[in-house]
Amino acid sequence: MATKNKNITSWMTTHPGTILKYELEEREISQKDFAEMIGMQKSHLNELIKCKRPMTKSIADKIEDVLGISSVSLVNLQTQYEYNLRKTEEKSVEEQSAINSLKLYDEIFDVKTLLKRFFLTMQSAVEKIRYFKEQALIPEPAELQMEVEGMFKKSSKTGQDPRMLMTWKILAETTARKQNATGSFSVGNRDVLIKNLSQILHKNTNTIELIHYILSENGIVFCIEEKVDKASVDGYSFIENGTPYIVLTKRYDRIDNFAFALLHEIGHIYLHYLDGTESDYKLSIPDYDNESPEEKEANEFATNALIPNIEWKKSPKVRLNPITIQKEYTQWAEEKKLNKWIVLGRISYETGMYRFRSDENRRIG
Repeated sequence: MATKNKNITSWMTTHPGTILKYELEEREISQKDFAEMIGMQKSHLNELIKCKRPMTKSIADKIEDVLGISSVSLVNLQTQYEYNLRKTEEKSVEEQSAINSLKLYDEIFDVKTLLKRFFLTMQSAVEKIRYFKEQALIPEPAELQMEVEGMFKKSSKTGQDPRMLMTWKILAETTARKQNATGSFSVGNRDVLIKNLSQILHKNTNTIELIHYILSENGIVFCIEEKVDKASVDGYSFIENGTPYIVLTKRYDRIDNFAFALLHEIGHIYLHYLDGTESDYKLSIPDYDNESPEEKEANEFATNALIPNIEWKKSPKVRLNPITIQKEYTQWAEEKKLNKWIVLGRISYETGMYRFRSDENRRIG
């Protein structure tokens, strides 16, 4: 007798016992009667129908004799079912392993924040881990933990959260790696590059666009990645496969902060990273209790690049009064064709005096 059920061939992940159940119901044959027809115990047939017993060839042959359902199809269906079941179990084990890895990662960086900033909506832990390792190039948790301990020197003043700092670092690196520089990096171009950058920053017109363009021409990738909560990061730089990368947060929309952060990272590239050791591999975070020699060197590089020390020595000497300082140094900046806010920013950096009256010109142009 030919089978009346037309769905058998499409149910490749279904246990053959389920197919048999539907056939018996459609033909109005009771399990008791069918068990007698094929010489099988009713309890064993019931287990087969409930997918608790496999479809063997001998049983399949008997079913074919009575119902006309292909014995080969039933056995193949059983083989496919067992294969799919095994794969499901393997996926379950893999998913649980991925969930455990996500828990370890979440102790080092904020997984939820990272996924949100990457605009990722995948639900599978396996997919998340695959993205972290293959796209974001995140090391194994143990290796990453060592990197955290060596990189972030937490300050009691700022209360930075190393976990959130690592979150931003991963975001910054992933964003930077998606971009390419148009030119080739050369150490010999340093002085010309610094001069051009300084001119752009002091003029402060189409600043970010021009900075991106000139750095790219000089083989340096530049991008902006907004900071995350509990991580007051100004900037970050690294060299990978011969290409320098600079990532800033634009934490304050002020030209003086932006200019200093940019030249600070440029300083790291030319002073500390060219040998490939990256001995002081950490983010530029304000107010460290004990700044390393490399951080101090990068600070000095930035201040001198923006306003040469030889010129700064000729700046006005006035009493420490915010109103007087702002007036006198603004006039001096105009005479020297310097950005007044970069000038006043250096005053703030050297004296700790920040009580200057801001205006629209202080914003990044």
